[in-house]
Amino acid sequence: MRTSRNLARYAKDTNDLLRSLYSPMMHALWMVMTTGEWKWVQESVRHEKAYQKTLSSPLFRRNLLRRMDDNSAEPLLRRQLDMLRREMLEHRASPVKRERMASLWNDLHYTLATFQAEVNGALLSEHSMLVLLRSLRDTGLRRKVWLAGMQVGASVAPRLIELVTLRNEVAVKQGFANFYEMKLYAQETEPRLLEELIRTIRRGLDGAYRREKERIDEELSETFRVSKGALRSWHYAHPFVQSHNPFLLGETINPDGIEGRVASWLHSCGFDIGQVLLRSDTAPRSGKSQANCCLNVNRGDDIRLSCHLTPDRKGLSLFLHELGHAVYEQEIDSALPFLLHQPAHPLLSEGTALLFERLAWDRGWLQELNEGISFVSEEQDTGPALRRELLVKLYWTMTVIEFEKRMYENPRQPLNRLWWETVEQIQGIPRPEEWDFPYWAAKAHLTTLPVHYYNYLLGEVAASQFQHELTARFGTWRSAEALGYLRDSVFRPGAARPWTGLLADGFSGRLDPLPLIRHLQNTTTHEERRE
Repeated sequence: MRTSRNLARYAKDTNDLLRSLYSPMMHALWMVMTTGEWKWVQESVRHEKAYQKTLSSPLFRRNLLRRMDDNSAEPLLRRQLDMLRREMLEHRASPVKRERMASLWNDLHYTLATFQAEVNGALLSEHSMLVLLRSLRDTGLRRKVWLAGMQVGASVAPRLIELVTLRNEVAVKQGFANFYEMKLYAQETEPRLLEELIRTIRRGLDGAYRREKERIDEELSETFRVSKGALRSWHYAHPFVQSHNPFLLGETINPDGIEGRVASWLHSCGFDIGQVLLRSDTAPRSGKSQANCCLNVNRGDDIRLSCHLTPDRKGLSLFLHELGHAVYEQEIDSALPFLLHQPAHPLLSEGTALLFERLAWDRGWLQELNEGISFVSEEQDTGPALRRELLVKLYWTMTVIEFEKRMYENPRQPLNRLWWETVEQIQGIPRPEEWDFPYWAAKAHLTTLPVHYYNYLLGEVAASQFQHELTARFGTWRSAEALGYLRDSVFRPGAARPWTGLLADGFSGRLDPLPLIRHLQNTTTHEERRE
């Protein structure tokens, strides 16, 4: 009994300590994201070092491992200890190495967050570049815009390779092949599961993707009056071809009213996100990071969104994506301790966010919110548009996963060549003549969120699984009853149980790619056919 009380006291003290270090670190990161000011970068570094110093302390680790040997601990206490052990893995570096890694990460984060492309003397934000790539018909100017946006890669690549090398050294010292393998282990993900899912998805969808891309290329060939064989990355709507063209001409929304209408809909479903929106920063403006994010600053009730709610379908989808993260975070059981007050796995949070994102293409839902939304009409069938968007995004996601995995396996290989071999093999986009350049390093996730992109793939699988099973059970996945079930079975438990157990109890027992494959093999979803 005394041992049990001592263990409970240790867990409480550890949770309190980590929360006291975590909250100021996340607030400083929020200020970096929303202001771009260097003083907040310095504050972020200071708080991050304090948090990492605790997690990397040999004494802290010895105390944890000694208590993990106590087999009498109740399951919730053991779960906290195991979550802490996994989180500590990537921080087990010497003070000098840890200092260098933190410095590299923060410098690179600032470089990427504040970068603006220069085209003909004008500085362009990421959003401005995307708008230009939507509208420009001049191929030469499109190429110039694309190259300008990729220039940040030259600055990022050498430091990122150094950071990857240091991360690998930390992982190898703990018995892992590389950091990629260690990160999957820390997030309770079997490499075999990821590999099998990718194989299954590609077997089921390679043909559908190639046919859809052929149609896209025919449209682009006609638009730009070039042969399909002459199409390159700059002819597409996104520099990395990670989306197709969600900025359809004539589509506008009133961004001033959409937040309130979405909040009202969620309130009718039993979710009150009013305080989240009051703390959030959703308007596009200078000085703000181009990245969209949802931060739970204290792993409690201080949840904030930073995004660019532009007056088009893309802006709406990004807002809904981050809102999905916020709804998940807000509904985690408030009684859970700090170590467990987080999603059971990032893929479940991404799955929720990606499911919410699909509402931007949901004709019935948009009609319910139709005030101020002009891209809704009775004749418009959004099913094929969503299908095309998801296929393009899915094959881009698998490109990043494969490249990042192989980069960590050998960061000294010719990565520029590896990048284009991967792009050509998975996305089917030929390299430009000037291919030997670190274009890949312009993708911020490779730096700021290492080994996270696989969660978008697993998240799309989970989103389709949620959509399919909730629709089958409740008639539509977006009803109060369906979302309430998702809250109770997935959100509320937080990380108190492994993610596999949550899916086993609440859904079909495992992460199942078949609903996603069937969705993308057909032009309309089951729910759209019902309507």
